[in-house]
Amino acid sequence: MWNRQRGWKYGIISIQAMKQIYFVIATALFWTGTSGVAVAEESEHKWFSLKAYADVESAYICRGCVWDSSPFTSQYVEGEADMDVFGRANVYVWTMSALSDDGHSTPMRRAFSEVDYGIRYFYDITLAEDWVLVNGVARQWVTNPGVRHGGHSFIDWWAMQTLRNPYLTPYWRMRYSRHPYQSVSWVVGVRREFPLTEDLTLTADFFGDLGDNRNCQGLFGPKPNNEYSRYHGGLYALSFCLRLDYRLIDHVTLFAFVGQFGIVSDDVREALRASSAKEARSDLTYGGVGVALDF
Repeated sequence: MWNRQRGWKYGIISIQAMKQIYFVIATALFWTGTSGVAVAEESEHKWFSLKAYADVESAYICRGCVWDSSPFTSQYVEGEADMDVFGRANVYVWTMSALSDDGHSTPMRRAFSEVDYGIRYFYDITLAEDWVLVNGVARQWVTNPGVRHGGHSFIDWWAMQTLRNPYLTPYWRMRYSRHPYQSVSWVVGVRREFPLTEDLTLTADFFGDLGDNRNCQGLFGPKPNNEYSRYHGGLYALSFCLRLDYRLIDHVTLFAFVGQFGIVSDDVREALRASSAKEARSDLTYGGVGVALDF
């Protein structure tokens, strides 16, 4: 940007000539300034980004259910295209490998016990300064190549919203599963980031899992002693998680987290008490450590 004023030495000049000179100078500075800003904005826009992480976790908790109460390792890769005013689209792959056979009642191959992949689209709406409503839809495929004797494979449609702001960030995700059974489930929560230092951030996340009768039956089996009775549905699990992220160098972040999971539905707790499966847990403290990359 120009921050220097140039002096002009001239003799007797008419007022009309001076106006013409000023007009030419102002026009030149205007176009120079706006073109410079445009170039800067264009150079700063990131059209494509790549994210990845790998971690080790003490238990596998998903969809408000303990799938494996023993440690596992996971890997995640995501590529995203930022189309500016047209939103963002990304594709991702997530893999999970069990580190032990002790926590799961179903015989499994440890390596790549589960592989998920999907495509997502997001569109941001700026409501006010620092207040952005993120809207998203997604299609997800969940496969279990490591389960030797069958197992659940899901095909999901997702809808989601997040209200980003400097204070408390609420969010929700609705999941409609079509296979192996039709069901609807929700995740509703709030989170807050606390910057501790320039490179260290603490995030608190509190959320609940909700689902209809079919969702609960698919996850926890028929209600005990009466296979024809229905789950009440609604809120059935709550989770609270604290996560610490440390920016080690550019593009590399180390993270660690600890959380508490609990079943709050009487119907589900009764079904879990009647189950002999090793992973039938109503309450569980979990944690993990990992490294994340972003480019």
